[in-house]
Parts: sequence; C-alpha cells; structure tokens
Amino acid sequence: MALKNYIQESIIDGFIGLRKEVWYIAIIQLINRSGMMVLPFMSLYLLEDLDWTKSMAAVATACFGLGNLAGAIVGGWLSERFPPIKLMFGSLLLGGLCFILMAYIQSFYLLCGWIFITVLVSDILRPAAMVAISEFSTKDNLARGISLLRIAINLGIAIGPFVAGIMIEKVGYQFIFFGDGVTCIFAGFALYLLFKETWSFKPTKIPLEENPNSMMSAYKDGYYLLFLFFNMLMLIIFFQILYSVPVFFSEVYKMSENQIGIFFAMNGLLIFALEIPIIYALEKKKLDYDPLLWGMVLIGISFVFLLLPMPHFWISVILFNLFISIGEILNFPFISTLSIIRGEKRNKGSYIGSMASMFSIAIMLAPLVFLPFVDVIGYKVTWIISIAVCLLMALFLKILRPSFESSNTL
Repeated sequence: MALKNYIQESIIDGFIGLRKEVWYIAIIQLINRSGMMVLPFMSLYLLEDLDWTKSMAAVATACFGLGNLAGAIVGGWLSERFPPIKLMFGSLLLGGLCFILMAYIQSFYLLCGWIFITVLVSDILRPAAMVAISEFSTKDNLARGISLLRIAINLGIAIGPFVAGIMIEKVGYQFIFFGDGVTCIFAGFALYLLFKETWSFKPTKIPLEENPNSMMSAYKDGYYLLFLFFNMLMLIIFFQILYSVPVFFSEVYKMSENQIGIFFAMNGLLIFALEIPIIYALEKKKLDYDPLLWGMVLIGISFVFLLLPMPHFWISVILFNLFISIGEILNFPFISTLSIIRGEKRNKGSYIGSMASMFSIAIMLAPLVFLPFVDVIGYKVTWIISIAVCLLMALFLKILRPSFESSNTL
C-alpha cells in the first residue's frame, strides 16, 4: 500500500497537468539522446583509436563546448524569430548528417573544425526546445516540464552510451558516429509527424506597451550574470563526468568501454527514476533556490568517493554516481526554471539563450581545465579542487540570494 501511494502521489500526480506538446518534445529528446554515442567516448576515441595526446584531445573536446556555445547563442536568437519546432527539425536533420560525416575525418585541425560545426548545428535544438517547453507550460508546472525533458534526455543517455560501449568492443569506434547520426535524423522525422498540426507554432510575445521591461537583455542584468557565473564554475566541475572521469575510470580502475557505458546507463536510470518525484515534492513546497544549493553540495561530495579507498572500485563508482545524480536532479532544473521565470518579465529569448550559453561555456572549458594537466597534478588533486569549487560556489550563491530575489521584482 505504501508503494502504491508513493507511485500515485509522487510519480503519477507529478506528470498530471503537462500538455501533450511537452510530452512530444520529451519523446523527441528521448529518441535523439538514445543515440548519444560520440560525446561520452570522444576522449577515449581520440586517445586510443587516433593515438592523440591528452592536450590534443582536450582541444578537440573543447570544440564540443565551443560549438555548444555558438549553438546556444544562435539558437536563442533564432527561437525569438522563427517557429521553434521548425528549428528543432532542421537541427536534428543537419546535425545527424554531420555526425555521420565525422566518422571519416581524422586530421586534427579538420576534426576540430567539424566538431564545432556539428555541435553548433545540433545545439540549436536546445534553446528552441526550451522556448517551446516554456510556451506549453504554466508557472506552476514549468519545473516539471523541464524535468520531464531532462528525464527523457537522461533515459536516452542511459541507452546511448551503453549501446556505444558494446559497439566499440564488438565493431570499433567508427560505428558510433553512424548510430548518433541516424538517431538524430529519425528524431527529426518523428518531430514532424508529432507536430505537423502545429508546424508553424510561434512563441507569444508580450507587447512592449504592456511590459516596458520586455526588451531588457539578460546581459544587462548584473545579479543574473553573477548567478550564471557561479553556476558555470560548478558546471565545469560537473562536466568532468564526460572528460576526466571516464579517463580516470580507464586508467586507474581499468574499466572497459562497456563498463564505462554501464556507468552512464546507471546515471540516466537514476535520474529517470528519481527526478519527477523529487521535483514534484519540491514544487509542492514552493522551493526553487534552496535545491540549487543542495545540488551543488552533493555534486562536490560525489568526488570524495573517487578519493577514498574502497574494497572494490565499483563501490566508489556507484556512490559517486548516486551523489552526482541526485545533485544534478536538485540543481539543473532550477537553474533553468529560475532563468525562465526571470526572463518572463524581461526578454525570455535572451535569458534562455544566456542560460544555455553558460552551460556551453562550462562544457567547453571542462576538458581544458583538467584533462591536459591530470598527468601533472594527479587525479587526487583534481578531485580535491573539484570538491572545494562546488562547496564555495554553493556558499557564494547563498550570499547572492537576497539580492538576486529582490532584483526580480520589476
């Protein structure tokens, strides 16, 4: 009976009230991310298959972040001017073709450039999807709409890297590029079928005379920029999960690509199982800023388990995964929710674009900050720095909170 009540009150009730369009966008992201095979294994592909140095691999993987940044800026700008559903369609189709072609490029400079182009095109999807989600949601269920999108993404991530790990061991790295590309293209056609009745949907705009602040740019909002900056420093640490952590697992724990794929699958499944119940409970308590801080602290604590000696490496892997996953659940949705709510009173496209840009800068800097230097400073120092940064950023955001919240009253 207790389990039945939990399922009803925390899971089923958590999904009630979300519009079908929100579900459609989540389905598209599930299909798309089920093919996310390249990014989690890019560092290992460059180091092991192409025999590049760690510095070269760091530059190439940083081009993912640079492409993320460009895609976020371009996508945010385009989403205010064109139907976001059409932008998502174009991004999926062209991005899929780019991933397939990437399999044939091995030159350092050419591959770096192609990674940038591919990710730029693919990441126009993100701000377009966020604009669409915000338009199909209310203030009361916006965090749940964002969480549903994240659950779909992370469930896909649970599938994609797991399948990629098996493919790499059986047939080699090259086939993961085809898997990523084909699923992007398939997601694009699925998007068209689901949204063909609202193909030209455009976001609503508040007339300037009704809201004189509606043209205020996020880049002129000082407290919001500080909010993004502190979160970005934490995210640089979090995104080591894509760069330094897989290399650490391979070099120190001697984990195979298949085992690393299982690690990412565990992360996705944890978020799939826990995010909606947690976010729904927090929404009922009207909490949005506190969970952001709690999430930062848990992300920092997760790296403690890579420092502590354990009887078996899987104990460290599981504990690290549990803490960083719950930290992500608490932190990520509320970065987006607070940004969108703040943008509703100003210029929503600008706020969504700047928030997506912040994530992109973090992804770009993450491999450059640690990956080239782990051989010099060691993994132990890397994890200690990671813990310290997360805890400090949580403290700084707590100090910023009164000014951030009071400045949101226009």
